[in-house]
Amino acid sequence: MPSFESRASQTLQKSIAVLPFVNFSQEKENDYFEDGITEEIINALTKVKGLKVIARTSSFAFKGKNIDVRSIGSQLGVNAVLEGSVRRAKNRVRITAQLINTIDGTHFWSKIFDRELNDIFALQDEISLLITEQIRENFGHFDIPSHPHIYPTQKIEAYDLFLKGSYHLKRKGYDDVKKSISFFREAIQVDPNYAEALSMLGEAYIHAAGFGMMTTREAHELARESAENAIALDAENAHAHKVLAYVKLFYDWDWESALTTYNKAVAFGLPEQNEFISYYYIFVEEDYERAIQVAKKVTETDPLHVISHWQLGLAYYFARRFKESITAFNAALEIDPNFSEAIRYRGLVKGYLGKFHEALSDIHRALELTSGQGLANLDLLVVKIFMGKKKEVVAVVEKSEYVDSSDPAILYALLDMPDEAIFWLKKASQERSVMMVSLKNFWVWDNLRDDPRFKEMYEQMNFPPSVENQRKTEPVAIGQQTTSNASLLNEKEIKYYLQQLEKLVHDEKVYTDSLLSLRQVADKIGLHPNRLSWLLNEQLHKNFNEYINAFRLETFKAKALDPKNKHITILGLAYESGFNSKTSFNSYFKKMEGITPTAWVKKHEK
Repeated sequence: MPSFESRASQTLQKSIAVLPFVNFSQEKENDYFEDGITEEIINALTKVKGLKVIARTSSFAFKGKNIDVRSIGSQLGVNAVLEGSVRRAKNRVRITAQLINTIDGTHFWSKIFDRELNDIFALQDEISLLITEQIRENFGHFDIPSHPHIYPTQKIEAYDLFLKGSYHLKRKGYDDVKKSISFFREAIQVDPNYAEALSMLGEAYIHAAGFGMMTTREAHELARESAENAIALDAENAHAHKVLAYVKLFYDWDWESALTTYNKAVAFGLPEQNEFISYYYIFVEEDYERAIQVAKKVTETDPLHVISHWQLGLAYYFARRFKESITAFNAALEIDPNFSEAIRYRGLVKGYLGKFHEALSDIHRALELTSGQGLANLDLLVVKIFMGKKKEVVAVVEKSEYVDSSDPAILYALLDMPDEAIFWLKKASQERSVMMVSLKNFWVWDNLRDDPRFKEMYEQMNFPPSVENQRKTEPVAIGQQTTSNASLLNEKEIKYYLQQLEKLVHDEKVYTDSLLSLRQVADKIGLHPNRLSWLLNEQLHKNFNEYINAFRLETFKAKALDPKNKHITILGLAYESGFNSKTSFNSYFKKMEGITPTAWVKKHEK
């Protein structure tokens, strides 16, 4: 794995990784269910603006591994980790969850939930809300959105099939994609109104085209139908809008509509840093720098995912920054040495750099890993063109069959054989090949750019002007929220609620309740929890726990020096003061006083 030691010193506040929940059920094949529960919690947390949430793939890198949470926090750059377990028996489910500080390994919060399986969606909402509140109380302000409790399906059988489909789709193997399509179709048969199952089916169709299971036209039309049906059922389904954006970009070639649809997906919860917008910046706007910056951001929230580093490598590759692309591909291969896509692209880049021996070594390794299948065959021919073996390449191309007509078009273009290249490129256009989006700026077409026939096809694509010819303004997603520190209360309200808060703390001594939460205090003074969090952080410069623990600390010190309490242990006095664990008490005390509680008491005893 890549070294992430430097990230440890830059650990971000308000950040979390949700580790895969452990399967404690008797049926060990239930892994898909635990994985689904974990992912739903991750998805809910990603909707909180200002909270860094590590993506599923990086969190799942630790599945089945017994690694100290402090090490996990260092590798992922987070301050908190959620871990837990699931025990499923017939129609009952028990979920345990613990939120852990990755700095010192202390537990912020833990809870056991026993529910009927029919309550699983409400339970996921409850766990997500409790987690976000705990992170805010310990690390600082962010708004927690209020979402209506609209659950994806009322039929647990459909949800179970959906989880199985999602489990296989994320594995992204040939057989897994086929299985995912089958499971999603079954889920929709059980519940025809299951919008999320429809959107995931649409994504599975797009992957099926990539594997050659169906033609580009068939796959994208089916994906469009699935996404549009999902949106008809749930107009704010982010996943469906994302699938539709892909169809509009790579199949419809409708650039404006693709971006508008993507912006809707972001407004409805899609993370702003994702592969779609990287592709848009590369192929449509020709803004490589922005594509690279987006890809870098993805590696921050998904640092242990091989695809994150591979896509960064692609961004560098299309920008012709070949040495940097090799560095990114190497990072991907440190995570998975057998990831054939990174190996073949690294070989292709080395071919462009004239390092032919290394290039051939990589491409042959990729072919070995894929049993001779896939686009590494095309890469091999490209490198041979660079090596000057044009006759050999022409002989191979003339006797080969191609699923995507853009493949021979690329080879003939590099061979500087314009008639043959244009012939195949026209076929690719008729087939709606996804590579048509690359006509604008991919250098493999440079030998054709002065050809009138190429110019005619290029004009038909109706590309917008490149970013260099436009005002450089960031596209803002529809409904996109900002994370500014704009005042949530006016001066009169600030003064009033600070007085109410001080009165509550001093008169009622609420801090002695070890289970006290920000939400409870907000209710007592009649203020929305988001506004109380803002008030504490922006006006008092303390998060909730820092504010409350300061009173607990002073209470403990007074009790510890009171002769009447000689018969009570130090830990007993800490509990009486409101601390809820020995570890958290000792950690906070030493942080504030610089010595242990025992040493402090001895120092101040008369």
